[in-house]
Amino acid sequence: MNHISSAPFGGRLTVAQAVVQATAAACPQETKASKWAVLRSISDARTRLGVSDRAVAVLHAMLSFVQGDEIKVGEVVFPSNATLSARAHGMAAPTLRRHIAQLVERGLVIRRDSPNGKRYARKGDDGTIALAFGFELTPLVVRAAELECMAAEMARDRRLLKETREKVTLLRRDIAGTVECLVNEGAAVTVRPIPPAPSRTASLTELEDLAFDLGMLKAEADKALAILVNSRNPSGNVTQTERHIQDSNPDFHESELPQEKAQATGPEVAPDMKRPSAAARQGSHPNETPRIDLPAVLAACPSLRDWTAGRVRSWEDLVRAAEAVRPALGISPDAWEEAVGSMGESGAAVTVVTILQRAESIASPGGYLRSLSSRARSGQFSPGPIVVSLLRQRAKAQMAI
Repeated sequence: MNHISSAPFGGRLTVAQAVVQATAAACPQETKASKWAVLRSISDARTRLGVSDRAVAVLHAMLSFVQGDEIKVGEVVFPSNATLSARAHGMAAPTLRRHIAQLVERGLVIRRDSPNGKRYARKGDDGTIALAFGFELTPLVVRAAELECMAAEMARDRRLLKETREKVTLLRRDIAGTVECLVNEGAAVTVRPIPPAPSRTASLTELEDLAFDLGMLKAEADKALAILVNSRNPSGNVTQTERHIQDSNPDFHESELPQEKAQATGPEVAPDMKRPSAAARQGSHPNETPRIDLPAVLAACPSLRDWTAGRVRSWEDLVRAAEAVRPALGISPDAWEEAVGSMGESGAAVTVVTILQRAESIASPGGYLRSLSSRARSGQFSPGPIVVSLLRQRAKAQMAI
């Protein structure tokens, strides 16, 4: 029986190579993989694999010696360096050897060297190849699914990198346009300087951090613009605001009914109005967290992602985000403080982000928030039902798709 050496000729065997060889030996014999699909996956994921484009070209040359479109377990190709160099578009011999070593080190091929280091094959009595010395391609069969997943992840990362870079570009453009408008109108601009454009080699993490900073800077610019607009266009119709207040909480309990309705129902209901409801008590302290889940708030208010780049991980983050969004909605510092005093910081933050989600249908967010704060002080409002209502609307919309 012929022995196939696992140690390379003129070199040394490493633990990593031994692991690759053991994994290849354990692969079922009937397993196959498309050689061109595997090559595409390796090409797309080459930066994560740690192989160069020239090494991929050498692997392409090796795969060209495989008969058919599939690689089988135990497949060995045995071209000489001169033949490989010709199929790799005339790659120099030293460069070829360096990239072959890179493919072996990354566990993509296994060296099956002959006693003298040459590559050749012996045929059996039936004319088929009985023994071959060269490069075994079984690792490509074993890792085909892994390489495909790796290539898909790289594609997603590239797409996210492109989208984040586009978002940074648009944010910088919007901020510059807003500041220019303020300067042209003679408004006092207190916006921080716009960060420089990211480099072409900026990582995804760097771009996400920059997008978050730009989102906060845009909130500052929008605050200055909102002050300018409000100074020239007084806030809107009170009747519209009152209509939104009535629609904000469709699921009132009896203890949350307005005072007039409580009196109309009879004297037995009126005493209950002297104590706040449980929903109102949850926001009665400035630092108390509302009795609703933060993930539910984020799911109900996806518009917040445009301002935070997905950086809200705690109630404190939500409060900071609401404080940043508030100026763009035209909510004054006094209205915010009033909401904090009646609902608590977290309750006020939830209310503001729900207003952001419904901003197109609310004429005066500042006046709306003041009215909700007044109702919260008398125990007639809590933000929880609004969150539930928004979640139901999103669920119905998704079911309709």
